[in-house]
Amino acid sequence: MKTFLVFVAIMLLLMPGSPAYSADLESLANEGYEVVEETRVVGEFKGCDAKTALALTNGSVFICSTYSYSFASYMPAAYILKNKVGDIKVLIQSNAYSGSFVKEQKPPY
Repeated sequence: MKTFLVFVAIMLLLMPGSPAYSADLESLANEGYEVVEETRVVGEFKGCDAKTALALTNGSVFICSTYSYSFASYMPAAYILKNKVGDIKVLIQSNAYSGSFVKEQKPPY
């Protein structure tokens, strides 16, 4: 039991303190992208393909134009990135997705 606890303690110490997105954010920053907003995907996320619409907790809807699937997760963090030219990418679970945004209409009440 003591060996197991030592193993768990070592594993906890070796875990990174920052999210796994740091390497991807760094490479995107090298390409001129900056994080402009952090939000979350509404509901379950399994990845993107062309024309997939992702509802975000900030009220926006992101329409994917790139293809990539990942393990399903519930409400993962989504980092919205933009470069000086205006190109947009959304980083979710270490994958950068290209696409465009559509703002949801608020009800008139």
